[in-house]
Amino acid sequence: MNSINSQDTSSTSAFYFTRWFALMPLGLFILLTVALSLKGVFAAEAMAAMGLIGLILGSFFSRKKSEYWADVVEGLGDDAGMLVLALFLIVGIYGKMMGKAQVAEGLIWFSTTVGIKGAFFVMFTYIASALFGVATGTSLGTIFTMAPVLFPAAVAMGVSPAIAAGAILSGAATGDHFAPVSDTTILSSSTQQYRTRKGSADIGGVVRARMKYVIPAFLITIVLYFLFGLGSESTTAVTQEIIQKYSHAPGMLMLIPICIVLYFAIKGKTVFEALTYGILSGMVIGLVSGLLTPVDIFHIEGRKIKGIIGEGVTDMLPVVVMIMILMAAYHLTRKHGLIESVVDRLQKGISKTPRGAEMMMMGVTTFLNFLLLGSTGRISVIAGPINDELGSGQKLHPYRRANISDACTSSFSYMMPWHIWAFVMIATLEPLVNVYPFIKVPSPTSFPFVTFYPAAIFLIILVSIISGFGRIFEGEDGRVIPADYQNEIPEEALEAAEKYEKVV
Repeated sequence: MNSINSQDTSSTSAFYFTRWFALMPLGLFILLTVALSLKGVFAAEAMAAMGLIGLILGSFFSRKKSEYWADVVEGLGDDAGMLVLALFLIVGIYGKMMGKAQVAEGLIWFSTTVGIKGAFFVMFTYIASALFGVATGTSLGTIFTMAPVLFPAAVAMGVSPAIAAGAILSGAATGDHFAPVSDTTILSSSTQQYRTRKGSADIGGVVRARMKYVIPAFLITIVLYFLFGLGSESTTAVTQEIIQKYSHAPGMLMLIPICIVLYFAIKGKTVFEALTYGILSGMVIGLVSGLLTPVDIFHIEGRKIKGIIGEGVTDMLPVVVMIMILMAAYHLTRKHGLIESVVDRLQKGISKTPRGAEMMMMGVTTFLNFLLLGSTGRISVIAGPINDELGSGQKLHPYRRANISDACTSSFSYMMPWHIWAFVMIATLEPLVNVYPFIKVPSPTSFPFVTFYPAAIFLIILVSIISGFGRIFEGEDGRVIPADYQNEIPEEALEAAEKYEKVV
């Protein structure tokens, strides 16, 4: 709250009629995004354009146009925005490399070699999709890559189409939620600011702190897919054709850079450092094994730079621009005290206790989940600053705030029939019918009942909030203070913080 209170809130006359016109750019972005999403338009370029339109229209209600645009530029250069920009560019290279090096085909080879069938293949479909999602950090890429391979194979083996689609969606959600390189992890962390020192929640610390929620949700999901897969065990000629086409043993080697990235991120290294090691090791392994060629990594085609490096960066630019524009729109709301007003009103309700603040954070994120039709990146950007203020008012640690935000973002987004991910899944599966006539595309209305990970993580976070499990507070210099020691004398709280840091 201090960062907002230090703002010049006397600037209520900066806009004609009311200072709430500072909310126009963000409000228009949300409305236009929903309108486009209902028409099936989800491209980041379109979202960036809508954000820019909001900024331009908002300027007409500003009394001093030069100051308005100076605030916009200040928001574009926000530290959190610059952090996200740098992270997304390096993540783009990493994700492009993993896809090009055929890690999915390696997982398919592994399943057939081990002889995974029936209910175990349903489990494998989920686990393989989750591993790919954690490896690349892209839920969209997970669906586009894994669905054309795993869905026909699963259905050919007798698995229910709805269960097969739900397992892939759950894998995409798991990767989006847990991967250190996913957009929701990056955004949920970078929007949670420390109050006792400079900076935002470090991604490695956030990932370590969320393992206590992710692991139970992951195990519950595996068990459920096994139970729902019982009774489906058959291998057809079509299955063999799919497996033969998409099986490539050397792709398993690319699990090594995945493990390297996770290891260094969990050990507390910056995500930049972890990704650097992952990219370097992946390129070396890829070149030595023949999974990659120098041309795959970098080449010039006409006047354009192509390959993993060039395309990995350029593919992420629309997303980066969209996020920066949103950061600028949010900066206007902060500059004129609107976030403070919204948070103050929310805190007059149930947010007077840590549990109440966490419930409100959950409610805000879930509401935006439905409002923005499951667009996880946008939900993270918009909910993040609100949850930052709600949680910090009760001295909740940035790790805790980030994990509540991210878990709620990755829940209903993947389950609801009218959300983006249902459309993406159906659009990916429908063309496969022409290749595999035995496929029946499931109805989106079945997804809420077969997409288990999002439901599991939501329930686990809800229980965590009610019970206080995993609740941590921010101590001096950003230290983690477990809830049991919040009111202890400084020496005991410091000792508890040091023990906690050793454990996680």
